[in-house]
Amino acid sequence: MMATAQELAQNIGKRGQLRVAGTALTFEVEILDARNRYGNLDYKVRPTVGQGEAWHEATGLVLDI
Repeated sequence: MMATAQELAQNIGKRGQLRVAGTALTFEVEILDARNRYGNLDYKVRPTVGQGEAWHEATGLVLDI
């Protein structure tokens, strides 16, 4: 099921922890954008410390609620 634009927007601006697959490494990120991609939810994130931004599947993120 595809998320609506409103559902996609609800997490923009929130922070969470990004897990690096295959490792115990996690770091804090801020969500910049969201999209549906072939039935998967992706978030565009940037680290709270450091630089850069990238798209990651939502399953790799634990959001701070």
